Amino acid sequence: MADAGAIAPVVVIAYLAASLAIGLAAGRRGSGGADDFVTGERSFGPVIMYFVMGAMIFSAYALLGTPQRVLTKGSDAFYMLAYGAAAFVPIFYFGARVRRLGARLGLMTQAELIGARYDSRRITATMGAASVLAFVPYLAIQLKGAGIVMNLALGLSPLVGAALVYAVVALYVMFGGMRGVGWTNVLQGVAMLAVVWWLGLSIPGALFGGVAPMFDRVVAERPEFLTLPGPAPGTSDLQYTAEVVMSTLGFTMWPQVFMKCFTARSARAVQYAAVTYPTFLLFLVPLLFLGYAALLLPGAPRDESVLLWLVSLPQIGGPWVFAAFCLAVLAASMSTGDALLHGGASIAVRDVLVSGLGLPLSERAQTRLMRIAVLVLLALGLGMMLVAARVSIVDLLLLAYAVPVQFLPPVMLGLYWRRANRVAAEAGLLVGLAGALALFVARLAAPGLHALLNPLDLQVGAVGLALNATTMIALSLLTPPMAKSHLQRFDLP
Repeated sequence: MADAGAIAPVVVIAYLAASLAIGLAAGRRGSGGADDFVTGERSFGPVIMYFVMGAMIFSAYALLGTPQRVLTKGSDAFYMLAYGAAAFVPIFYFGARVRRLGARLGLMTQAELIGARYDSRRITATMGAASVLAFVPYLAIQLKGAGIVMNLALGLSPLVGAALVYAVVALYVMFGGMRGVGWTNVLQGVAMLAVVWWLGLSIPGALFGGVAPMFDRVVAERPEFLTLPGPAPGTSDLQYTAEVVMSTLGFTMWPQVFMKCFTARSARAVQYAAVTYPTFLLFLVPLLFLGYAALLLPGAPRDESVLLWLVSLPQIGGPWVFAAFCLAVLAASMSTGDALLHGGASIAVRDVLVSGLGLPLSERAQTRLMRIAVLVLLALGLGMMLVAARVSIVDLLLLAYAVPVQFLPPVMLGLYWRRANRVAAEAGLLVGLAGALALFVARLAAPGLHALLNPLDLQVGAVGLALNATTMIALSLLTPPMAKSHLQRFDLP
């Protein structure tokens, strides 16, 4: 048997080469214009929609963080299954409508849609800039996962390794656009599901004789890790419920979710993806298995390195197990990271520069700037990765999700309530974003002030959302609705 050092590098390099080849080849099928770069010219059918939707939730954080969360918080980790399954309901209903409006009005991004609804460039620019900022910490998490793999497989420093992996990602995003992202997501999704299920079944089998005997031991030895909200001190039912709700709402409001709706061949394709994509969550089940396996073993680390520790155990370890671990982490990182690079670049140009600031850029100029923006966003992510070494991954994810959930009031009220107007939407959005950011900073720098302002210790995004929705509803009722002729463009009477 070849040693681990001989197999893992070959697997990693082959996977990167395959991803690059598929991404670039897919990009050659399009026209090369801005619409092609952002939406793939609205050509994705149900199969690709399934994988691009699923790949957004299967991130490096999910793969590395799920076993660690089981180890520290027990069944609290099930919240990922809960919010992932629940998220398809709003997407099913509003996704089809978003697809129809986008095709009819020529819209490509979430902020373009909402800015058009309220006839406000300020909203478009604000949502666009906030989205890009939220993408950076989330991208840093994916870079961290890639850096871990390249350090283990090739001996590179995490920063250099992450830069090498994402040079590949940047290339197929820059020159493949949405088509490149979509087709590589198919490869990444298949790789992730196959590897994770293999590890999730084989490791409990090797250690305990199977999944069922493992859970028999958990019931006998650590039953508190099978109750909700889990054994972690200070976690209440209210906090757990708020976490599930905020994660559900935050996920459905991510700008890349809307962009994926715009890429669909039809509204029915969006609904098909929304109904089927929760099956993608099956990848989480074996990761939960692995967390409970680590729980029963002495000496298991309580951070995101626990999965690596598991696959390195003498009774488990082997060159192919290690190589499979590397492949799964890379696929998880890249499948989310490419969506962030693509979405962030598209938003920066379309929402901030073109729609927000009104710059008269041609289709070709927009595409060139989007390619440049990919590199800028990658540089920011690498910079944040260095900061992330001193900030918990949980805090990074908290910051990332606190932003898109603030888009919920202007999006949902704008799509379904005629009284929602420009003044109310602008004010609510600013209040929500400012409140969430202030609480996040207080949480890190002034815990006493944070406790005073947020006595229930809810997610900062939840507090911002409450302020946002209250402001928007109150102002909408106090001010007149927008012109009926304008509202009719959005199917509002």
